[in-house]
Amino acid sequence: MSNFWTISLFWALFLLFVGVALAFILPPLLRRNVRSGQVDRKEANVSIYHDQMAELKADLDSGELDPQQYEDAKLEIEKRLSEDVPVETAPVVDSETGRVVGYVIAGAIPLLAIGIYVGLGSPDAAMTPRSDVPAMAGQEGQHDAAPMIAALEARLKSNPEDVAGWYMLARSYGAIGQYGESVRVYARLHELLPGESSVLADYADAFAMAQGGNLQGKPLELINQALKLNPQDEKALNLAGSAAYQAKDFSRAAEYWRSLLKLIPPEADYINEVRAAIEDAEKSAGLSRLDNLSATGAASTDVKESVKTPTGAAAAISGTVTVSKDLIARIAPDDTVFIYAQMPEGPKMPIASLKINAKQLPYQFTLDDSLAMTPNDKLSNHAEVMVSARVSKSGQAISQSGDLLGRISPVKLGQQGVAIVIDKVLP
Repeated sequence: MSNFWTISLFWALFLLFVGVALAFILPPLLRRNVRSGQVDRKEANVSIYHDQMAELKADLDSGELDPQQYEDAKLEIEKRLSEDVPVETAPVVDSETGRVVGYVIAGAIPLLAIGIYVGLGSPDAAMTPRSDVPAMAGQEGQHDAAPMIAALEARLKSNPEDVAGWYMLARSYGAIGQYGESVRVYARLHELLPGESSVLADYADAFAMAQGGNLQGKPLELINQALKLNPQDEKALNLAGSAAYQAKDFSRAAEYWRSLLKLIPPEADYINEVRAAIEDAEKSAGLSRLDNLSATGAASTDVKESVKTPTGAAAAISGTVTVSKDLIARIAPDDTVFIYAQMPEGPKMPIASLKINAKQLPYQFTLDDSLAMTPNDKLSNHAEVMVSARVSKSGQAISQSGDLLGRISPVKLGQQGVAIVIDKVLP
């Protein structure tokens, strides 16, 4: 395309976009009773509070909160809503003033756009094709809960015995992925309510999320404490089953989930997930016993044929994680490295994950079903995945600015020799 037609097309599109912009801006200004106010801010606050009310109702229905705790938390949310969204009367702009403003804007927008473009833009860019435009990666939006959390933190400093406030703060941190802060708040809640199994179960859940979904160690200790206080705590039973599954104690995992199944109402929407988890654990337990018997029989009869299992190389991905020369100096030996598989598109919850120390790099890894984050979603359920290696400077599973990342996609199930190079710094 010649420069003449390129420039003509550029200005035609410019005028078209200006016209579209005016079509959105002018009608409200030329209309009577144009109201002003911080509507967007109010709507965001109201939306946040609706989300919190829905979470509280879900916790009440699941038994994690008793009616008194639910009412206390509900009153706290309503009180905050009345403070953050006060009743206001917005000024009214008369129609004549609105029309004058509209006419001024109609003339100013094109002139201002041209002036800014000439002063700051690059007119030559319309004639010069670009081949090095960087790709933009979008992130899923979420409510800006920072002001609300800061206000709640301030309130709890003046009222440190406010149990409902601590509950709300812990769950708010969890909702935005700050699991380390959520753990801190649940520790405080445990001090206030040492005999509450539900607090210990939530504490264990947050602690596990802070260490990449791993329920071993401190989370399992908290789970056992919760079950000692209340053997019928549903969340603690569910977490105990998941912890046993991660430890490959499939029989014990099935036992925990069968106990949970007896407590779930038949109409509960997650009952089928629990049944599927039990079936999977029982099947895995049977395969494990079969493998042990096969190995014992082979040793006693000196049979050298290997026993093939469904969870072999065909259901695993292996390779090596290395670091680019440019980033080696930015890694400390005690940094945490997460190696994990995710769906190439859709939810980014890891399917399988393992954690190592940076001093172990370069590292030869294998991801398989034994590293599954949940029993209902195994690596063998996916034909292709995205495999990543991330150096976490904070030690948390949630990515943060300054973390180092390497990624390769798509990777087929059963693929070996996958080479992941950590060569990016997260902004």
